[in-house]
Amino acid sequence: MRNKSLFKEAFLCMIFAFTVLGIVSWIGVSLNFFSPFKNAFKDFSYLDMYYAEKLETNDPNINENIILVNVDRRNRKELAGMLQKIQESQPKVIGVDVIFKDLEDPVWDRFLSEFLKSENIVAAYVLNDDKRIVSNKNILEEGVASGYSNFNFDDESAVIRNFRGVYKKNDTILEAFGTAVSKKFRAPDWDMGMDNFLSIDRPINYTGNRDFFLVLEYDEIMNDEFSHLMKDKIVMVGYLGNPIQHRFDLEDKHFTPMNPRFVGKSPPDTFGLVIHANIVQMIIEGNFIKVVPNWMRILLTVILTYMALCYFIWLNKRQLASYILRLNIVQLFFIVFFVWVALLLFRQKLLFKTASITAVMVFSIGLIGFYKKLAHYLYKRFKWQGFFFHD
Repeated sequence: MRNKSLFKEAFLCMIFAFTVLGIVSWIGVSLNFFSPFKNAFKDFSYLDMYYAEKLETNDPNINENIILVNVDRRNRKELAGMLQKIQESQPKVIGVDVIFKDLEDPVWDRFLSEFLKSENIVAAYVLNDDKRIVSNKNILEEGVASGYSNFNFDDESAVIRNFRGVYKKNDTILEAFGTAVSKKFRAPDWDMGMDNFLSIDRPINYTGNRDFFLVLEYDEIMNDEFSHLMKDKIVMVGYLGNPIQHRFDLEDKHFTPMNPRFVGKSPPDTFGLVIHANIVQMIIEGNFIKVVPNWMRILLTVILTYMALCYFIWLNKRQLASYILRLNIVQLFFIVFFVWVALLLFRQKLLFKTASITAVMVFSIGLIGFYKKLAHYLYKRFKWQGFFFHD
């Protein structure tokens, strides 16, 4: 009988805790006052520790499938000559992550345009409020394969962890730059089911930072030093900063989990072209990170929270002097254990977001004292029988 009463009390306490949590969450969403705190926590993930350790321990092997070419601040004449040299090396795909928005020298703009008509070219554009920021039509003709350079459409998080490869809105279906490059490289073996798979945000499986790729500069391209390496490969052209001082260049740089400082303030760490290269590498190898579905996380949250409440309600009833100490120890254990589990699974390319489970459990356990006061009031006022108070 006592056990039945305990299980009933734990269930009602869980409903009480979830109700309070829902109200607090609603207030947090409704009031802009909480936005800075929400965004600060959103930009932090303890899973970033995995990448920090990975970059320190991995051997610096250069990627053999993808070659990056730095446009730096070259003019149209130099860019046209560089594209000509790249085409002569016969790469399978050339991804151009540069938007030529304005016309400059008509002669070199026309010359550049000739090399942007090739069948193996994939151009980039930017989606801004469903409007496309594209290259001038006199430089990049319509019909050239292209993709949006946006990584995802989450404006609240500054860290690029996810990627949406296909953007669907109403009857419009657009491909991301990384998707378009991968599709052209894999043609005709591209799996059309991949389009549906990439139509929702997917975590990016970062393989490495700038040092993981072969980066070629203008002089190296023009001197044919590495032309033999580009044949049948993916060549991605974009801005990678000054070859000597690129670490201090913030243009087109983003925060990623590869940032060596995953806690505290730090400058953006990764150029957009390098992020695109990681995405392409992930897609062409099918090396995706699987995500534990939300329904499973919710189910585990309910089960584990209920079990924890059963134990602590029983412990609270005994009025042990060590109750608070045990409470804090168990809460700390849960936090450390779930962080360890999440990191262990992430190494196996399985993303299990345990932070919400831990937060709900700790929050619910912390409300046992308030629930006990509510139960006492109901017993005094309405003679409500329960595990805490009964005749």
